[in-house]
Amino acid sequence: MRTALASVLVFSAVSVFAADSVYRWVDKDGVIHYGGQPPSKDAKPAALPEIQTYSNRAGNKALPLSPLDADAKPAVPTAAVKDVRILAPVQDEIFRDPQGVVNVAVSVSPALPVGAGVIFYLDGAAKNARPIAATSMTFNGIERGEHSVTAAVLDATGKELMRAPPVTFHSKPPTAR
Repeated sequence: MRTALASVLVFSAVSVFAADSVYRWVDKDGVIHYGGQPPSKDAKPAALPEIQTYSNRAGNKALPLSPLDADAKPAVPTAAVKDVRILAPVQDEIFRDPQGVVNVAVSVSPALPVGAGVIFYLDGAAKNARPIAATSMTFNGIERGEHSVTAAVLDATGKELMRAPPVTFHSKPPTAR
């Protein structure tokens, strides 16, 4: 996806700069526009700075463009995670939501490392199939009873760095009598 977007942007930029001139004009509302075709005789050629380029003269291997590259390695080493804890729900909190909605939030210290993600667990079962780069998640449809929630931080390779101590909460939705 990123590669396709980058290609579109590069080809767009090349087509604009490949034109003989780039024109600048101001519309009736005072908005400045640039384009390869002058919309009127009032458009003037734009004075643009030179295009910045880069040359890899040292022969260094370029960084991979996407994680699909065969020999791609994480660009940033995984930082050490020193603490992971459940912020919400709190121990023995009671939820009375009829829909069984429970918001779960974790704290990762010092911060969620680049490329790392969080897996949330309810009663020992993962709620998300893949690690997500978020520190909160909403559980829906939690049934009546006692439940346990925890979360694990995984690095970019999928290795578990640290797991939060479990927190017990209770779901007691209202019942019709």
